[in-house]
Amino acid sequence: MNTILIANRGEIAVRIIKAVRKAGMKAVVVHTEVDRDLPFVKMADESWSLGQGTLAETYLNQQKIIDIAKRSGTSAIHPGYGFLSENAAFAALCKENGITFIGPDPEVIDLMGNKSNARNAAKKAGVPVIEGITGSVKEILARAGDLEFPVLIKPAAGGGGKGMHIVTSREDLEDALTDATREAKNYFGSEELYIERYIREARHIEVQVLADRHGNAVHLFERECTLQRRYQKIIEEAPSPSVSETTRKKLTDSALKLTRGINYSNAGTIEYLMDDKENFFFIEMNTRIQVEHPVTEMITGLDIVREQIRIAAGDPLSISQEDLKIKGHAIEARLYAEDPANEFMPATGRIRKINTKNVSLRLDEGYREGNTITPYYDPMITKVVAHGTNRKEATRQLVNGLRNYHLSGVTTNRDFLVTLLLSKEFTENRIHTRFIDQKTGPLLEQLDRSRKRTDTDRTLAILAVVAIHHDYRAESACTVWKEIGHWRQLPDIQLNFRYLTYRIPFLILKAGRSLEVEVEGKTFSINILDHTENFYKLLINGEQFVSWADVDGADIILDVEQFTFHAQRMDIPDERYTGAGSGEGNSAETNTVIAPLNGKVVKINVKESDTVTSGDTLMVIESMKMENRIIAPRDAEISGIHVAIGDLVETKKLLISLK
Repeated sequence: MNTILIANRGEIAVRIIKAVRKAGMKAVVVHTEVDRDLPFVKMADESWSLGQGTLAETYLNQQKIIDIAKRSGTSAIHPGYGFLSENAAFAALCKENGITFIGPDPEVIDLMGNKSNARNAAKKAGVPVIEGITGSVKEILARAGDLEFPVLIKPAAGGGGKGMHIVTSREDLEDALTDATREAKNYFGSEELYIERYIREARHIEVQVLADRHGNAVHLFERECTLQRRYQKIIEEAPSPSVSETTRKKLTDSALKLTRGINYSNAGTIEYLMDDKENFFFIEMNTRIQVEHPVTEMITGLDIVREQIRIAAGDPLSISQEDLKIKGHAIEARLYAEDPANEFMPATGRIRKINTKNVSLRLDEGYREGNTITPYYDPMITKVVAHGTNRKEATRQLVNGLRNYHLSGVTTNRDFLVTLLLSKEFTENRIHTRFIDQKTGPLLEQLDRSRKRTDTDRTLAILAVVAIHHDYRAESACTVWKEIGHWRQLPDIQLNFRYLTYRIPFLILKAGRSLEVEVEGKTFSINILDHTENFYKLLINGEQFVSWADVDGADIILDVEQFTFHAQRMDIPDERYTGAGSGEGNSAETNTVIAPLNGKVVKINVKESDTVTSGDTLMVIESMKMENRIIAPRDAEISGIHVAIGDLVETKKLLISLK
């Protein structure tokens, strides 16, 4: 092995490139035209275009990837996670073409890729399981009398939380199965479903394993991935704070039994649900690298991707079980481009600025300044990983790291993650897999209260000073204005902040380095002590503050006291907001329903002349692998439908007319 093709994209492709280089090998990547400017393409030794089109035509196009592998002289393919990473047919195709697949054998992928077969293999190995039913909608409904509600529906061939539904009653089962079938077909190419008893307030625990082709297998202890939103993990940690030493021994022994029982090789993860009495049950095995593998690397000191490459090359494991010890505690947070205040809608768009100069943590990044986050792929921007001597220290480091991660251009979940990590439930480890879904409202209220505890008038004053200073620097760069010591440039500046418009008078002093602004009858004297790389060191009425800010036309993004604030100038033109006050939007007074995000229309529930009630689901738009319901803003009659299933729509696209 001397050349490895990475059949993936984003942060995991970057991560694999680093491991390939560390191994002294050449890294080749494939990419779509949309991804041409992303870091993984720039970092690779060679990059090959997959062209444009759907996932099936690009990152899931097995033959196209094999052809590129041959043309580039590739000796091995690393599939990362998602896409073709757990596709047995692709692993077999690699083998047929003399290319090493960095993962387990096709037969093992096939065995563990089907939840019913995987459960049977686990039972055979003596691993505790939750009994369930596999089949089509018709087959499952025929056996519905055997089910104990609530139940959890999953795609039988899937993973990663996609297409999962909790059903609490027999009456809702058929509709949920129908939706899950469509999602399973879309995500994984198979309509087969798996349904099992749902454990309330469960914890999600998983064990990382490594096994070579010489009969050696080790576990790398456990991770806890309990904090999830819509079954998508967002906070992961290792080791689990919920697992006792006795249970850890049982969990890891169980994982190794299954690993050896199916003759597994390479990296894999056995996932369990655990109840409040530390009873655990097998749910699935992921036959690939996991998104959350960094936390395990941090507590073991092992490079898991490097081990994957060694194993695929036929080398024995570089470590034994006796060599492995837990060192401290690690926590990972997934920073997403999404808007928590808008039901976590994906926030696609161009990243204007990223600054991480004060973040001294591990960052697994997939995007850089100037890159565009599109609606076609996962919205994760970065994984931020902290490692401390204990959980409390790791949490403190992670919170500080997130607060110092500055980004503008798209909305992120950063402040929500900080609020979550500081919540009593997290710090006291009183969480379960449905915690975020159940507590989103209170968490957002806590975030809003924390923001409001900052001095609103002072925040507005800083926003105004940033905007004025930005204008002053731009205008004075080519004039003699900066030589004037004391003058009035404009009578006021108008800012829209928290849905209110403020008229803020100001005075510029000392060549633009000192300003006086008036907010709601209060006067703030602000000296700009330093301005470097979007950082402002300010002296406000005698007290020092450091803020990070970015000005983009009429928009001002401000990080002050570790919270993000956004204001919009109303006194300058910005074509993005032309006509924004026309009343168009999904409100109770409107006659139109517009798209709140970029995405693809996957389901339309209504037709012209239908009568709908406020809150009814009109259609479903898929974005970033998530299905988002578009609901009726009021009781109305459908007068027009302006899109069709399969259409790609952009934010503010007219979807439906009402009367």
